Amino acid sequence: MYGDWKGIVRENCGLLAAMMFIEVLGGGVLNSMEALFSVFPAILSFVPVINAIGGNIGSVMGARLSSSLHLGTVRPALSDPKIREDMETSVLIGILAIFISAISLYAILPMMGVRVSMEPVKWIGIVAISAVTMISTVLPAAVMATIWSFKKGRSPDDFTIPVVSTLGDFMGIISILIAVKMVGL
Repeated sequence: MYGDWKGIVRENCGLLAAMMFIEVLGGGVLNSMEALFSVFPAILSFVPVINAIGGNIGSVMGARLSSSLHLGTVRPALSDPKIREDMETSVLIGILAIFISAISLYAILPMMGVRVSMEPVKWIGIVAISAVTMISTVLPAAVMATIWSFKKGRSPDDFTIPVVSTLGDFMGIISILIAVKMVGL
């Protein structure tokens, strides 16, 4: 068995409790949007998509960076060109994945009996704003959490992934709320 499981539990108990609290806050924000979802139910279908893509992109970035740090191919500094290159690639992949998913949802939801009830321009606006907001917070957090855990000798699996996936869920919800307000719904 790898490592001391009791030590891992002791080391991460506070972190996991904090992450659970943040997830509950995210659920509260989502619940506060109930009136919006009753008028525009299609927006609710976008929550799992943006949360999954944001968390996945951040987790992959954290895992790639962690491997690179342990192999010694990058320095634990934000100024390392390889880190910037990986972040740029992650941004591109994340935004493309979100746009493909959003366009697919816009086309498929009516076939499933869910009314979209908004113009494509507003839908794309919500997608664009929420994607940029979420990715611009999750990726830097993934990089900083990975570098911090590496410098402190903590396992990125035990630290970075819970932080990034929780932040991805929370910021996914917040970014949709911000986007909805910005497009005027």
